[in-house]
Amino acid sequence: MNLQMELEKLKELYSGDTNEFKTHYLSICEKFPDGKKQIGKYMETVINESIKETDAFIEETKVKMQLMEITEIVSLSYIAKNYFHKTRTWLYQKINGNKVNGKEASFTQEEINILNLAIQDISKKLGSTVISL
Repeated sequence: MNLQMELEKLKELYSGDTNEFKTHYLSICEKFPDGKKQIGKYMETVINESIKETDAFIEETKVKMQLMEITEIVSLSYIAKNYFHKTRTWLYQKINGNKVNGKEASFTQEEINILNLAIQDISKKLGSTVISL
C-alpha cells in the first residue's frame, strides 16, 4: 500500500475507533520515514475541508431557516420568475443547497441582495394594498 492509500485509510478511521486509528497512525510512521510529517499535512487538509463544508452548511441552513416562514406566505415561484428571471426549481436548489453539476448550489452575495429586495418589495406591495367595496 502506498502512502496516499494509507492516509486515505487513516482518514476513514479518524472519526471511528480511537485504538484502530492509533494503530494505523503508528504503522504509517514505521513504514514511511516522513510519515508523521505527511500525516500532519494530510490531516490538516482533511480538517480544513471539514471546516469549509461545515461553514457552507451553516450558511445554507441560515438562509433556509430565515426563509422558512416567508415560503409559507409568499410564492417562491413568483420570486424566482419576477426577480431572478429563473425557474422555481433554480431557487429551491439554491435554498436547499442541492448539488447541481457536481457542485452545491448556493447564493452569491448579489443573489442574496436581490432576494432581500424582492422580499422588501413584496412587503411594500402587501402593506399598501387596501381592499374596499
